[in-house]
Amino acid sequence: MPADFLWLVLTTLALLGLVPNAASIFQGLRLREHVRRAMRLAVGAYLPPAVVILPVRGVDEGLSENVRAILAQSYPKFRLLVVADHPADPGADRIRSLAMESPHVPVSFVVSETSSLPGKVNAVRSRMLHLAPEDELLVFADSDIRPAPEWLRQLVQPLADTTVGAATGFRWYVPPQPTFWSLVRAEWNAVSANVLFDPRRAFAWGGSCAVRREDLPRLRLDERWQHVLSDDLILTQAVREAGLKIAYAPAALVPTFEGADRSVCTEWCFRQMTMATLYLPIVRRYAAAAFAVFDGSVILGIVSLILAAFLGSSYLVPAAIFLVPLPTVVAKASLRRRALFSASPSVATVWRAPSWWVSVAALAVPWVMAVGLVRTRHPRTLRWRGRAYDVSDPKRVRLRDRA
Repeated sequence: MPADFLWLVLTTLALLGLVPNAASIFQGLRLREHVRRAMRLAVGAYLPPAVVILPVRGVDEGLSENVRAILAQSYPKFRLLVVADHPADPGADRIRSLAMESPHVPVSFVVSETSSLPGKVNAVRSRMLHLAPEDELLVFADSDIRPAPEWLRQLVQPLADTTVGAATGFRWYVPPQPTFWSLVRAEWNAVSANVLFDPRRAFAWGGSCAVRREDLPRLRLDERWQHVLSDDLILTQAVREAGLKIAYAPAALVPTFEGADRSVCTEWCFRQMTMATLYLPIVRRYAAAAFAVFDGSVILGIVSLILAAFLGSSYLVPAAIFLVPLPTVVAKASLRRRALFSASPSVATVWRAPSWWVSVAALAVPWVMAVGLVRTRHPRTLRWRGRAYDVSDPKRVRLRDRA
């Protein structure tokens, strides 16, 4: 009798677990429909003069190819504003030589303001002090993206709608060698795409996003970007508080050609989760709920398999149902990848990872996420590009030391 009761409890829990799995697949199908709808609106004639603001620090692998891709945009009028922490930054020197290859694009260089909190956010804030009168759009880009020629044109189209406060693209990691951990990072990053069309959870990604200059007084970015570590999540907060929307431009998907080993992958994942904990907790809560269901279901499935060996084959029924999330995760990852790639053929053509290897990486993501959720519950210190920051107060971050 006790064994029968246990079987009933496990089977009931397993059946209840099918509900979020069905919702997950439905979310993947909706993402595909959202992308298709957004693509129908992507072709537009909204092409105001723009300034592409690019922070650099050193010469990372692929910098030359990435900058050439930015300078080669098929956009009628834009300029590139490069910001470095130091006048002699080798990355800025490299871009100076590359600028001579594209004389039709004006390129200017500035040095970040002196600050007690150096880094990307300070560089981004410093750039806003060097706008030209004709700059109607501010486009923020990271130096590790390699956009297609239509990227800038596609990225800014949502801003034709005055209710949109920020237009955002998205990144897809394309490892030169598809190793396990490089694919785990790619799939981990791709999970964020689940909320790109969600009005409550959508976010602006700082590596590829744009705002109208006329909205800057409402957004108060110069004030908000002081003493913080995240430019894009603070921008997300500012846009929402101003009563504006964040719009995702699917055709503005950009590749980052970069691999990762285990330490690079986990450090990157945990840093992203720390940022969400500090500045966008609604996304963290969403991730915690989603992956708790997956991890708990798989663990109970394994427990049911063990019970089947001792209490009878009837326990294979709940075991099979509990393990449904495994193929669901693989299917969801495939749906998401196909949806985003359908809007950006340039990224699809360079993605050459074997499907089975990507599936294995996708199955590892929930477990990396679980470890990260535990480790980033109450962050106190964050290490990023050779610097250690005290994040006890996310609105007053302090530099602790340099590695």
